[in-house]
Amino acid sequence: MYALGEWALRRRLWETGSSLPDQKGRPTAKPTLRWVFQLFMWVRLVELGGKWLVLNLAPHHETAVRLLGAGRYYLLE
Repeated sequence: MYALGEWALRRRLWETGSSLPDQKGRPTAKPTLRWVFQLFMWVRLVELGGKWLVLNLAPHHETAVRLLGAGRYYLLE
């Protein structure tokens, strides 16, 4: 499953001409899935006053989430 997820993400990055930051902050179209998971380490979903919020979601997070088709889990849809 890990290799399939990594392949799918890299394929979508290539198709869209997008990139994600690598460990040094440089754009790359071939990130490892392990690194992408680490990018999300500080993203939090919290409930505040009955409303759900996603904290610390940067543009590169949104790129990865949309390319993986997980937008609804991060309240992007």
